[in-house]
Amino acid sequence: MQRNNFKMLPPKSILFLLSTTTSFLGLSAQSMSTEAQSMSPEANSGITDAETVAVSEGADYGAMYWIMRGLEHNFSVQIGRMEIENSEDRVKISLGAFAARASSSARFSKSERAQNRQQFFATNSISPIFEEEVASLGMSLEDRYAYGTRVSLSTSTNRLKNTTNQTVVNPATFSGPIFSPEYQTTTQLQVVQPLLKNRGTEVNLAATDLARSEVLGAEFELRSEFEKVIAQILIAYAETEFGIANLKVKEDAVQLADGLIAENRRRVEEGMMSPIDVTQAQARRAEAQEEVVGARTFLAERRNRLLELTGSDYTFGEEVRIGSSAAGILDVPVDERLILAREMLKMNPIYRAAMTRAEAEGIRVTYAKNQLLPQLDLEATIGYNGLQDSFTSSYGDYGERTTPDWSVGFVFSIPLDRTADRAQVSVAKRVQRQALMTAKQTEIQLLVLLDNSVREVEAAGERIGFVKESVRLAEEALRAEEKRLASGLTTSYNVLNQQRDLSFARTRALASQVELFRAVTQLYVVMGTLSQELNFDVTTATTAAN
Repeated sequence: MQRNNFKMLPPKSILFLLSTTTSFLGLSAQSMSTEAQSMSPEANSGITDAETVAVSEGADYGAMYWIMRGLEHNFSVQIGRMEIENSEDRVKISLGAFAARASSSARFSKSERAQNRQQFFATNSISPIFEEEVASLGMSLEDRYAYGTRVSLSTSTNRLKNTTNQTVVNPATFSGPIFSPEYQTTTQLQVVQPLLKNRGTEVNLAATDLARSEVLGAEFELRSEFEKVIAQILIAYAETEFGIANLKVKEDAVQLADGLIAENRRRVEEGMMSPIDVTQAQARRAEAQEEVVGARTFLAERRNRLLELTGSDYTFGEEVRIGSSAAGILDVPVDERLILAREMLKMNPIYRAAMTRAEAEGIRVTYAKNQLLPQLDLEATIGYNGLQDSFTSSYGDYGERTTPDWSVGFVFSIPLDRTADRAQVSVAKRVQRQALMTAKQTEIQLLVLLDNSVREVEAAGERIGFVKESVRLAEEALRAEEKRLASGLTTSYNVLNQQRDLSFARTRALASQVELFRAVTQLYVVMGTLSQELNFDVTTATTAAN
């Protein structure tokens, strides 16, 4: 496994993909057409068509423009980037345990101690009170290695001034101090190597490997957030396109009603119709105008949704420009389900995060098992000591020694009660099994979601054909009813019904296109390849060169 550092996603992250079916990936054809037809006029008070959307065919305001803007300004994406940085810093923090450390110390002490008889004669009966001043200076370097080895190099110097080295040399016995004051120096190299507990790179690098798994998880989470944001922006863009086209459909319905009102009035003047026919046409016109208001409100809400997803701030009345259609930006996958499933399990960030978490729990099991072992350390030291009348001379005195001071030995320790350590191993193993079961559960959920998404794409494609036929038949029915009206074979009420049916059919046709686009987008999100399909490099949060 490549050692990149990322935070792991919790198992419940799968809820994101499960929620895409009914949440962020747009509205169904039925709900979209219903919402566009039934919005209250108060919701769009004071917002004109020019303030809502400026259509700019072929301009640089296509779906890709809004996606790049969203990835730059979207707060969820920015938070995800910060989390990766936090996880990378946690790796550095864990590696800090292996950083070499330098320490130094300086002390001065002064004491007066009454001597017992033995001590008094041991100091040649110089004085019943032993006075001593000690000035100490020490330095050390310590380092720790991934295999568990600990190495330290230390040196210290003590300046000793006491009762014994302040007396005068007795020429008869040649007894007395050699140096006054005395400088006593020691330099020592110590190596400690664990042989059982805390031995090996798997144990000593466990914290670092877990931190790296957190970085990997944070990357997967950011990639999942990228896929989510891109999908949301694409759907909002497509729904804004739908809103523009649907508004035109509703405005055309008003024009049809106006034409019928004028025609009915002419026929009333000619005595061929009654005034009730004009009233019915006027009622239909009012209904069509109400639908225009609802369509404008729907369009304003889709506009605001696009701004919400792509902006770092919000300004009332901010213009939203729509460029080329998003219809051809994604190809409908034609591969079989098994091929799509293999690609999904390789690319889906939620599944990969679940597998990463299972691997991380394996690290915890290995560490817990090692901590169950007793502590057995090999310790070895080697060094020199010197004694002279000055600081530098005491170090030079090392050369007067024929052999260094050294020692080697073992240190063994074991808890008398191993209950806590055994329980820790049991917990680690259970958590690992939980992680593996969660990964398998995630796999099953994603496979089911993939199958459902493919079915939605297939069904949406079939519905488009049926809805197109519905529009064609509604147009033919309206033309036929208008001819019958001209021949006096029907009433204007029937023509009004055909106009209403045609308006609804055209709205459903537009909504079915958005539904197919939503289904295809959802399928790519489930597979984890939406950003790849659009040539976005989510590992660096920038667009790919191509």
